[in-house]
Amino acid sequence: MENAAKALTIAGGVLIAVMLAVLVYYVFTHWGESQKMDQEEIEVQKVNDFNKSYLSYEKTLYGSELLGLVNKMNDYNVSKDITYAGYGQMSIQVKITDTTGGNLFNKGTYGLSQINNTVKDVMNKTSESSKYKGKISDANWEHLAKASSNSPEEFNKLCDTLNIDPSLDRSDLQSASVEYYKYVQFKRKKFKHTNTTFFDTGRVNTMSFEEGK
Repeated sequence: MENAAKALTIAGGVLIAVMLAVLVYYVFTHWGESQKMDQEEIEVQKVNDFNKSYLSYEKTLYGSELLGLVNKMNDYNVSKDITYAGYGQMSIQVKITDTTGGNLFNKGTYGLSQINNTVKDVMNKTSESSKYKGKISDANWEHLAKASSNSPEEFNKLCDTLNIDPSLDRSDLQSASVEYYKYVQFKRKKFKHTNTTFFDTGRVNTMSFEEGK
């Protein structure tokens, strides 16, 4: 009887130990899965929050808005997300269809760096040029751009009206204004959104637009 009692006691202890082990396993497994689900929900929310500011551009944009998106993508592509977190760089595709003269871009499809470099080139010749920077306001560049196709005499009269520094060569300034006018015209064009692709992470990869009316 004594041995039987001891056996029952041992068996009971083993049973309790097994039950505790199962309980501990269940608790930790369930907790781990719960933590994993919470983390996944957090990551999904992060992706949604990130995409929200870009997906708001999925509509018809003016060129000025499109250039804002280009700048936004350029800033992101040199951010910590790219440098340290290993996310892929974003890109844009813009199809130009207008074949008339005086355009900032020729007919074709342009990517992020091409758009950025073309605009930068115009700025370097005009408002950001060491020749003109600080001497002509953005508002005056707009006026000069509109008058860039006028006769030299009319252009000079406008310069006098705008109190443009008389030491600046008016012929060179008119040529620069022709380039700036291309930039002004581009900002006024309309571009419709045509497609958005995503990385495997769920983040926006490429956004595509086409010149329209």
